[in-house]
Amino acid sequence: MPRNRFNGCPCLKGPDIEVDMDPKIYQFLHVISIILLSGFTFAIAANPQKHKKKLMAIVTGILGLVALVAGAGLMSKLHNNDWAQGWVVAKMACWLVVMGLGGMAYKKSKSFIFAALIAALGIAVYMVYFRPF
Repeated sequence: MPRNRFNGCPCLKGPDIEVDMDPKIYQFLHVISIILLSGFTFAIAANPQKHKKKLMAIVTGILGLVALVAGAGLMSKLHNNDWAQGWVVAKMACWLVVMGLGGMAYKKSKSFIFAALIAALGIAVYMVYFRPF
């Protein structure tokens, strides 16, 4: 491996050194962010407090972004960036629904949010494990 201009400093990687991240890290980040995102969405629907609306929007937005980036990392590592697969498109649609439910929890009924969240998460998990299309 050629030495770069940083003389082997581990904290400064040059452009000629590739850092390879384990897919398990992406998987962990993806799963934990989805679990936390669904938990925060359930909490918002159970007790929608208007004074915490901005904070909850920030938290669910960050968790949704982490889930998306980690999922994209998994796609690049495990599936060669093949985004045209049907199960991937269905999972993206479920992600959009879950992201939208956090904001809708302040306006819609609890039962609608709970049912939509459980359905979206169930469909997403089904798509990952069975990949029907």
